[in-house]
Amino acid sequence: MIGVLLAGSRPGQTRPHLADTADLLAGAVRIHCRRAFGTVSAPAWRDAMAAGMALWPLLILTDTLARQVLSLAQSGPDLLSYWMQEPWSLLHWARPIIVFALPVLAVVLRHRGIATLGALAFVLYLSGRSPLTLPLALPNVGLPLLAQVVAVAAAFTRPARNGMSLIYRRTLMLWMLFGLIGLVASKVGRGVLDAATNHEIALWKPVPWLIIMAAAAGYAARSVVGRRAALLLSLPVAALGDLGKLPSLPTSVALAQIGCVLSAFAMGTMLARWQAGRDPAARRH
Repeated sequence: MIGVLLAGSRPGQTRPHLADTADLLAGAVRIHCRRAFGTVSAPAWRDAMAAGMALWPLLILTDTLARQVLSLAQSGPDLLSYWMQEPWSLLHWARPIIVFALPVLAVVLRHRGIATLGALAFVLYLSGRSPLTLPLALPNVGLPLLAQVVAVAAAFTRPARNGMSLIYRRTLMLWMLFGLIGLVASKVGRGVLDAATNHEIALWKPVPWLIIMAAAAGYAARSVVGRRAALLLSLPVAALGDLGKLPSLPTSVALAQIGCVLSAFAMGTMLARWQAGRDPAARRH
């Protein structure tokens, strides 16, 4: 390419024309796009979709665990004493955790029967006591309900069951724990920061969750499948963390939120690449 430019240059010309520079950049972008989105990358995108479908029930379970942990923390000793008097009430508190743990078990164990049991439990969870009288005013109508339905449905799909084999179990449990901590911190911020006089402070509540998930995405970025799976899950994960609508945020807060997330992603990427450099076997995962 440099030879072509030198051959076509005028005598005394030391720099390429702006049009030549633009043509070089456009060609580079086209080459990278063909490599990232062309037919040669189709297997990586299929694996990324499978990994994303496998991770989605885990994300919904993490969200449910965070909500239930917060409800336990807010109730405090009163709820514990009530459980001592009425042990069966513990089952009512743990019901959503059980419901959304079943799709995770179905994906991990690759068991269609557990997926069917999870779907039945989900219908019962929505309908209350009777599965035949599904109320018109469903709880969490909208995107949260859609996310839960996708998690239950994903357990029936073969890509989700196969996608779990692409992820180390130990790594999965570690980042799920980090995600639970970040999500609890974000939801604690909802109650604490919303009461603050300065409304702009309350807009920072999704940052702990987003930082941890950005670090997880950076960790996943050391593989071609991980990069694509992180891209596919980025918007749903941001919505799960109560990310406000960026157009409605003050510019300074929106830029600061994005900066925090990008910094965490960059740090996670650098740490992952440093670890992969020390352990060549890790690059395959």
